[in-house]
Amino acid sequence: MDAFPVRLPLDGHDGVVLRRLEEDDWGVELTLARVHDVPTWTMYPADLDEAGARLRAQRNVRAADGRHGIRYVIDEAGDALGTAGFGRSADGFEVFYALRPEARGRGLVTGAVAALSAWLGAQGERIVWLSTLDGNAASEAVAERCGFTRFRSGTHVDGRPLTVWSRRLE
Repeated sequence: MDAFPVRLPLDGHDGVVLRRLEEDDWGVELTLARVHDVPTWTMYPADLDEAGARLRAQRNVRAADGRHGIRYVIDEAGDALGTAGFGRSADGFEVFYALRPEARGRGLVTGAVAALSAWLGAQGERIVWLSTLDGNAASEAVAERCGFTRFRSGTHVDGRPLTVWSRRLE
């Protein structure tokens, strides 16, 4: 597998790119944790403070350097609209994302998941995974728009029910 790309364009979204999250991007981690519904539907902790956001960014940089996974900033002309990325597991790679409310409804997450899946497919991956907590209709819609199908039900690390989705890559 090639090194994880530092930047990926978002097709159909002029001026928007996925750029590797760096330690200086801790502010977007803090911003997303403070969005009322992001901690509800993601792994962002609701009680994240500046020190925690800095640590979270550092850990993401180390994960990317170790090729365990990568988090990207969804960047529009220097404005961090959210994050998207993928992590390695025993079963392959799982994509994830979070977006500020004012950036939603533009197809940015759908574009990010499509770009990440395409890159993984070009690297020889045959399947990509996505998990949604039950009740997260917006993320379920992203999964469906990106060609994922329901694979199985499961349980989040905190005990909440979730759905695991899969997408075969060509």
